Amino acid sequence: MSEIIVSHPCHCCHDCGQPLDCQCQQDGRGGSYLLVTCWNPDCMLRTVTRSLDTYTLMQESDFAAYREMNRKRDEVCCE
Repeated sequence: MSEIIVSHPCHCCHDCGQPLDCQCQQDGRGGSYLLVTCWNPDCMLRTVTRSLDTYTLMQESDFAAYREMNRKRDEVCCE
């Protein structure tokens, strides 16, 4: 069952500072966790979806890898 996507101002994108969209995901064991995504089209972390727990633990090298992934995707889409 899907939940309504909501923005939580206390959970902001690492790069652009916009509120992340948060969606509750069932874990299959009777619990749930939050998935967070940045949808800002101008942000290099756009479309990156992680659990809130792992997002808050990411290191700068992790963010850099996602920026590079989005950069490569933009290059392929714009050719």
